[in-house]
Amino acid sequence: MSKRKKKEGVKRRDDSPYWWASYTDGSGKRIQRSTGTTSKREAINIRNKWLADEWTSSVKQTEPDRTFEQLTLLYLRGTATTKRSGDTDKKRFKQWAKYLPERFLMNTLDGSDVLGYIAHRSEAGVSNKTINKELSLMSTMIKWAKQRLEWDLPNPVVGKRLDEEDKEARCLSLDESSLLLSSVKKAWSSHTRRYLPEFCILGFYTMMRPSELLELEWERVDFGNRVVRLGVKDTKGKAKRLVPLNDHAHAALLRLRKVCDEYFPDTKWVFTHTKPRYFGKRIQSVRRVFETAVLRAGIEWATPHSLRHTGITEGVHVPDANVIDISRIAGHKNLKTTMGYVHTADKRLHEAVDKLPALGTI
Repeated sequence: MSKRKKKEGVKRRDDSPYWWASYTDGSGKRIQRSTGTTSKREAINIRNKWLADEWTSSVKQTEPDRTFEQLTLLYLRGTATTKRSGDTDKKRFKQWAKYLPERFLMNTLDGSDVLGYIAHRSEAGVSNKTINKELSLMSTMIKWAKQRLEWDLPNPVVGKRLDEEDKEARCLSLDESSLLLSSVKKAWSSHTRRYLPEFCILGFYTMMRPSELLELEWERVDFGNRVVRLGVKDTKGKAKRLVPLNDHAHAALLRLRKVCDEYFPDTKWVFTHTKPRYFGKRIQSVRRVFETAVLRAGIEWATPHSLRHTGITEGVHVPDANVIDISRIAGHKNLKTTMGYVHTADKRLHEAVDKLPALGTI
């Protein structure tokens, strides 16, 4: 009986409820591992799988099977403390997960898979810019696995980037901004009306990014000094920033604080749901309700990020404005980035040439 157990390579131990497997790895080292199961038959199957993996990696010199699910889980865990975009990464991985078959082997990923994914997303109406971000994340994950885990995986994503249209970000005129604010105040849902007007006001007057606003915590709001203090972990550029609050922004935050005091005074989030289904949870996105408000306002098109563009543009054109100060408020590391946000309306262009000095009678 004992000889049979030895041949099967699994045994029970007094200090564990599970079957343990014993085998020799590719380097000749004797390995003993818990199979994590109380079923002997399952334990034998697990041991055989481990032996096959060892043979594959050491004898055939090929990489063991690495599934997409396994790789994404390890990547998200391994970068959780160093990347602010963890939530965004998860959303992009979901798109890959919808396309790739379940338990897809990353060892077999090739150019046809990548091209198929590109076609799939393009047919769904997704922009080249968004597709490129999803491709970039997949490539980054593969490179991370090769460097950190020493996995020998192919990276056929390289060289598959699509051409992107250099489309100027939308900047609203003051009239359009007024129409938008009036529209968001007429939102059908009372829950939306409790936060969306304030989101638009703060987006314009603080020049903060939509993500910075939605992830803003009350501990960062200093009502006494009328500033928002953003730490390294709170900003895209990973740099501390002090955002001043004018009367309009200050009043908007007071209204949001009143909502929180009424519904959930202990919440740490400035933008929090009052819907029963999501009660007390942080608002993750305003994209859909914002798009609805834009349509209702009769504006050609705009995104939540347009508020930031509009605020920066108007800030730069304020009389005696200092573009360096505007750049610091916006959180840009150089003026070139700030100038890329500045838009000049046709009316301002006409005013500029009208102010040119006379050269005499022609």
